Amino acid sequence: MRKIVISIMLASTLLITGCSEEVDKITEKVDVENIKEKANEIVSERLGETDQIKILKEYYTFIENRMDEDKIINFLKDNIENLDEFRVDEMLLQLENHLYAKGYDTKGVLEKLAPHIQYASDEFKSYFRIWNNEVENETTDGESINISAEEILERALQIESHIDKFPEGKTRSRLEELYNTYMSLAIQGLGNQYIYAQEGKSVLKEDTLEVYEQTIRENPDSRTARILQEYLEEIKKDDMNLDGENALYFYDNIEKIIENKK
Repeated sequence: MRKIVISIMLASTLLITGCSEEVDKITEKVDVENIKEKANEIVSERLGETDQIKILKEYYTFIENRMDEDKIINFLKDNIENLDEFRVDEMLLQLENHLYAKGYDTKGVLEKLAPHIQYASDEFKSYFRIWNNEVENETTDGESINISAEEILERALQIESHIDKFPEGKTRSRLEELYNTYMSLAIQGLGNQYIYAQEGKSVLKEDTLEVYEQTIRENPDSRTARILQEYLEEIKKDDMNLDGENALYFYDNIEKIIENKK
């Protein structure tokens, strides 16, 4: 699984205290019409179709010629505010690919993307947040699992929600690999299912079983629930023994099982 580190998007919170009269005064100062007018100005400042396509073609030329990333990023920075969101998404995805090809690790890639996320679509922002969550608290370092099965399944459900919301989105395929990894880790760990076994035994832990069952109860129509349901059905045939014949068959075929539950 690719490791990614990205900058955290900042959010400011306005704390309003005092009596309702003071709140009313603050509200009166909000010029809604002016806000709408400014928003329309931003939209109107975007370039026309022909000019946007021209910018994209020039950008693709930079990418194809594997030009210095600083030049590519400066070009992006100079033009991004005048482009439609779906074109911003495309440019950011192309930049991501380019930086990986240049040998950047995922931390470096997303640090380069972060300043431009504000101009992207809701889909790309969601994609960004999912990876940020992973990087800020990595599921695994490749040798051990750092978070609980419950947390892993929550992350899988977040990806599933993203895909449901943007089924035809350009980020779907990039997140499905991460989803598959999460589901595999939540069921069989890093190829060692006994991390979810009772100490000194090969039987599934009671608290892990409860996590699976609770996830199924709370998300009955989800792909995640269908995968967990099939898993529990199989290991129950072996009296919850994680090295039973049916359990081992499930582990051997887990990638195909996850794929078939789409």
